[in-house]
Amino acid sequence: MGALTEAVVFFKGSDVVKEMFFAEFEAVLDDVVGIPDFASDEIQAAFVQIEDTLVVTGVVFFMISFDGRGRVTGHWNIPLRHLLDHASYGPDLGAGPIRVACRSACPVAWYRRQLWDPDTGTHGTFSRISAAATRNRLGIISESGNRVIPRGNVSDFFKTQAEVQTTSVPLDQAQPKSQRPSEPQPKSGPIFHRRYRRKLLAIRSAEQLKLATQAETYSSALESQAEEFTRQLRERELLIKDQKAKLEDLSKLEQEVQSRLGRQQRLLHQKTEELEALLSRGGHDYQVQMEELRKEYAEELERRLKDQALQLEDTLHRRERELYDRSTEIVELRGELSTLREQNRTLMVDSDDKLLKTMVEKGVVFIAYHPGVEHLVISQEEMPEYLREPLLYVASRCEVSDAQYREWLAHYRLPICRATDDDMQYCGQPIKKVMRPMLFRSGESDRCHEHSTSGLS
Repeated sequence: MGALTEAVVFFKGSDVVKEMFFAEFEAVLDDVVGIPDFASDEIQAAFVQIEDTLVVTGVVFFMISFDGRGRVTGHWNIPLRHLLDHASYGPDLGAGPIRVACRSACPVAWYRRQLWDPDTGTHGTFSRISAAATRNRLGIISESGNRVIPRGNVSDFFKTQAEVQTTSVPLDQAQPKSQRPSEPQPKSGPIFHRRYRRKLLAIRSAEQLKLATQAETYSSALESQAEEFTRQLRERELLIKDQKAKLEDLSKLEQEVQSRLGRQQRLLHQKTEELEALLSRGGHDYQVQMEELRKEYAEELERRLKDQALQLEDTLHRRERELYDRSTEIVELRGELSTLREQNRTLMVDSDDKLLKTMVEKGVVFIAYHPGVEHLVISQEEMPEYLREPLLYVASRCEVSDAQYREWLAHYRLPICRATDDDMQYCGQPIKKVMRPMLFRSGESDRCHEHSTSGLS
């Protein structure tokens, strides 16, 4: 094997749009220069090792985000060389099976979400990377005498030439160099048998990578659909709950109106009977008395209405003044709270900034384990937020509320039926544990089959 050249290839869609040496990419990571073409975008990229014969020997497929100025976001930190050194084998691009690290075949579990899976089809990602290396836009000095002629199409990825020098290893047996046993030496025998065995191992590793990539794609699609259906179901349940509350309020209001109407009807009936009794007696005196009573009643009613209107108007003015004073006070308190939060955050960041920065520069990665998110990589900028409210930070990373995450955490630690009887005692029947907070639904996921069925009926 000749000298290796390290490079980074950037994709948009399925096309290679930019190539650079790894040293230039490190300058981009160090914020020396930016890439304005990728401003405010998340790009699929690949770290590639190329022999001096312009043949690819290893690839790491990773994601990288850029801000509005084309600079790499501060939390990006992936050990590309480490991943490639411990990667599994993939298809043959002309110099034996290459090492491949992607989402489906990641040697370090907590970097899995920052990688992506290539298209393993006939004219897929490996074909485009091999074509880019052959074009040699980077100007790699190649040895023409030892150069391997590239093959015509990607179907050659799943074939091995007679001159294959590397023996492939299945994806599920990939180990670090320090723990990987030495590669088996070909047994003595006809050269056809040795070539056939090497070709068979290369085809097997490429097929295993293809199957792992497809399985990851289907699993991601299934999880996305499950999350979307769970979110829609939660929204529907909240809407139904809100409509039920409104219906109960309207029912109570209707009952109050019916009760008031009944009292008014009884009072009207009583007054009508009294008036009819007075009219039945006849006489001028009764009529005069009736007119005086009507007049007095009308005057008293008008006076009471005016007094009540004045009282209500005065009360309304007082309420308006109180509301205005409280609104002003709330605005002032919010301003003070915002200022205090900013001061607190500044003090926390300034006090620990040097230590955190030194640790990050030394290659330290802050990783926390919480149920529901497994290994959580925390950036330097997010460390104060995580230290203030760890569970709230983890709940936001799980895309659920703090209350829902705490309910799921109680279920995760003790998966039993939490339906209560009249004495407020739990059922306690063991149930199946829900592994992800997004898929947990309180009142259903923490119920046994008996209480879940009775609740639905």
